[in-house]
Amino acid sequence: MIVIIPLIIAVGVLAWVLRPGKRPTNSRRIAILVTAIPPLVVAIAAVVFQLLHNAAGKTWVSDISNTCFIVGLGLVGVAILASAGFAIARKGEIAKGIGFGVCIAVVISIIDLALLEGLGGV
Repeated sequence: MIVIIPLIIAVGVLAWVLRPGKRPTNSRRIAILVTAIPPLVVAIAAVVFQLLHNAAGKTWVSDISNTCFIVGLGLVGVAILASAGFAIARKGEIAKGIGFGVCIAVVISIIDLALLEGLGGV
């Protein structure tokens, strides 16, 4: 809990700095969607697998849910590296879009972690 609160504050500040504005470019909008949707899909899959695990009468966190959560974190890491690559290549709008998408993905990961731990009974 000590780490999550500063992480949420840092993500909020970063999201405010990288916000798309009123008329984002098409490339920035696509970069946000490409970065935010895969972790969302993986998080939904993790929660569904945990619910199925709980329906079977098991009270611990499912291994499949843990794997899905780790894959979601890996996707966030890959997006950060992609953003750095686009920044080095001087594609600023795409890098900013990926950065904003990473902020959304981190928030999704935090919510996923809380849901999985709550469903797992921890």
